[in-house]
Amino acid sequence: MKPQQDDEADSGLILTAEECPPESFAKYHSFSSYDDVIIRKLSAHGPVLLRGGRGSGKSALLLEAWRRMQEGSTIFPVYVSLRYLPLLQSDGEEYIGHFCTILSDRVQKEVTDRGLGYNFGTASDQLSLQLGLTKLSQTIGRRIVLLFDDAAHIGREKPLEVFFDLFRTLSSGLTSCKASIYPGVTKFGVRFDVFNDSTVIDISRSDVSTDLDFFPKVVQARYPKLALRPTFSDRLSPVQFANLLGRAVVGNLRGFILACNRFDEHDRIGIPEVTRCFLEMATDYYWPLMEEVAPKLGVYEPLVEPAREVMEAIVEHTTRLVKERPRNIAQDRVLIHRQLVSHYSKIFEILEYLGFLARREASRAMKSGGRGPVFAINLCNLLDSVPSNRLTIEMIEEWIAGVPEPAELHVLGQTFQGVKLPLLPSEHGLAILDRPVAVLGKSVAYPYGLTKDMIGRLQGAGIATVDQLANTTDQDLDRIEYIGAAKIKRIRDTVYQSIWM
Repeated sequence: MKPQQDDEADSGLILTAEECPPESFAKYHSFSSYDDVIIRKLSAHGPVLLRGGRGSGKSALLLEAWRRMQEGSTIFPVYVSLRYLPLLQSDGEEYIGHFCTILSDRVQKEVTDRGLGYNFGTASDQLSLQLGLTKLSQTIGRRIVLLFDDAAHIGREKPLEVFFDLFRTLSSGLTSCKASIYPGVTKFGVRFDVFNDSTVIDISRSDVSTDLDFFPKVVQARYPKLALRPTFSDRLSPVQFANLLGRAVVGNLRGFILACNRFDEHDRIGIPEVTRCFLEMATDYYWPLMEEVAPKLGVYEPLVEPAREVMEAIVEHTTRLVKERPRNIAQDRVLIHRQLVSHYSKIFEILEYLGFLARREASRAMKSGGRGPVFAINLCNLLDSVPSNRLTIEMIEEWIAGVPEPAELHVLGQTFQGVKLPLLPSEHGLAILDRPVAVLGKSVAYPYGLTKDMIGRLQGAGIATVDQLANTTDQDLDRIEYIGAAKIKRIRDTVYQSIWM
């Protein structure tokens, strides 16, 4: 393979833990005491499901658990990324065949890397895989922990039932299975009871008032300049800045990193600069995010427009008092009656997954009667709807502390009156796979996308669609002129971003 020759490909690596170079993982990732508790559970006996939205840190926790277990001598950890296109396009026995091959290869690689001198082989079916794991555990004298990343895809739910059947079957006294899933997964199959057959752990960092150290530590590790007091104006401290950005993106780490990137060229940061960042994030990150995700939602693609309407209605409702009365701080959380959340369940799942909202409480009593969950709203869209479009120090202090009482949306209210739910089609493939490779170009939706030159070279090699690109081997890509190791990695990362959630 040609040597690395495109250093700009590195710019997007830090956005996702699974694409971060192993030698840089510890440098770019910080874990709180709460994270340490989760990591210990990922290392312990018993099956665990790690649930969180896009960019919430699921992969980072799985990888850190894998790294820590490698340092011990009693556990044999195997991290398995299920970002494999045939898994998305298959079901039943075909899915099981692909799954067994992927896991067998990953186990063998781990055995080889650890120098254990054992030939695991390739299991062709569920039973032989299960027996092979048991034999391996007994031979090396270690408990096996399987960490499955990207096990669930919101736009292709049918294979999930097969996965969770495998997840349940492979779990034993010698083998512990852990997997990351997104909020709202319901396709567990008839043989998997999510609460009896696993421990579910929810990741949530949107309430910065409960942990004022996490985001400052992330900034210190990733952006040392943004942790220095001289970088900021007198009215804004580095700790306030980090926690405000963390609260603004409702704890979503990918959104947090993208927000921090906007301050790279700033020598001095004050409230006006942070205000500009929030407004720009609302315009060129959050709303374009829906456009990026739409073609990979499968049967749920028609729900993107209703999701936009629901989000706009929530923001309009929570900023109503600011517009009607001389009140200068908008409510940054909303308590929604459970019947409304149930009726628009998939829409709330999409909004949570994308980081527009974050569920803060599972159930709270409403003043008008009934109960419902409390959602934190991302501050970027919120500020964009405030009449002044301007942050104040009072807003910053109250939003970080979680002082304002949440707004309420009642079951008989009119807020969602104009939102109509379309009929969903039968399950089919992901629309993104049929799109031309040109959609992967640098854009608001794909800030770290492919250059025009790279797209032209791919098209010149006969690669016309995203599906064809995803199925092209690294060896075939390497044969294309001026495409070497760095560009191949960048292409792979962009394809992964376009297909997986």
